[in-house]
Amino acid sequence: MKLAVLMATYNGEKYLEEQIESILSQKTEFGFDLIVRDDGSTDGTCEILKKYEQEGKIVLIEGNNLGAAKGFISMLKQKTGYDYYAFSDQDDVWNETKLQHGVDAIKGIDGPALYCSNCELVDAELNRIGRNTHRARPSYTLESILCLASCAQGCTSVFNNDLARIIQENEMPDVFIMHDSLLTCLCGLIGGTIIYDEKPSMRYRMHGNNVFGMVSARQNVGNVIKDRLLEITQKRKISMYDQADSLLRTYRSYIPEENQRLCKVVVDSKKSILARLRLVFNRKLKHDTLNKTITKKLEILFGND
Repeated sequence: MKLAVLMATYNGEKYLEEQIESILSQKTEFGFDLIVRDDGSTDGTCEILKKYEQEGKIVLIEGNNLGAAKGFISMLKQKTGYDYYAFSDQDDVWNETKLQHGVDAIKGIDGPALYCSNCELVDAELNRIGRNTHRARPSYTLESILCLASCAQGCTSVFNNDLARIIQENEMPDVFIMHDSLLTCLCGLIGGTIIYDEKPSMRYRMHGNNVFGMVSARQNVGNVIKDRLLEITQKRKISMYDQADSLLRTYRSYIPEENQRLCKVVVDSKKSILARLRLVFNRKLKHDTLNKTITKKLEILFGND
């Protein structure tokens, strides 16, 4: 049995070595390869990666400006033949049993399966900031997944070949928000299994150069209110409607008809107020906290998701 850890890098020299070492130090009962794709870094990232490549510790792929989302999926499509896969960011620190726990959680499951976990939030120097990514267990109903109320955070994910192979054997969708939202939505749409572990598997570093962060490190009430208002009123560059439409077109043959119908409601809600109302009043659409659930439903109601 073998696993591939897929890491995407871009101008990440400051924290990169610490993250790589935490991956290479994983305690596992199986072998794994660390495969890194650089997206055209202009700092010292490539020099760090080439050192590890020369030592035979990583497999290096040098690329040009695909961005994080397409960079991860292009790696996954290239690196076939593994039993399990995991995604990695460039600036976190993994607990030493992260990969083993992920594989153990899904190894007995027949069919597509995805493991994800909570994260401990830390500052740039790895000092605890007093909270985790999720305050409560996320709801992984298909409604919550498609409407982006729940997503298996990519840097915590471990998934099996049954799920990976569907991505590998099909064209890359035209539009998707991030690699982790594609993976989570696909797993939900095809009726796969999603296992969430409330125990953190890693330390998620909050710093000024994070490209994508799950939450803000700012804690005062004014900033929380401001963030919520921005979520409700600000148009996204790629919406949940666009992603759902793209995934439905790409993977339709794998998706049961009932799930296709729900996906079509999400697609239609881009223009239809009736479709939006169906989602807003759907009790299965939930976030991990009540205020986030209300925020998400207001986003949908105003057509800004």
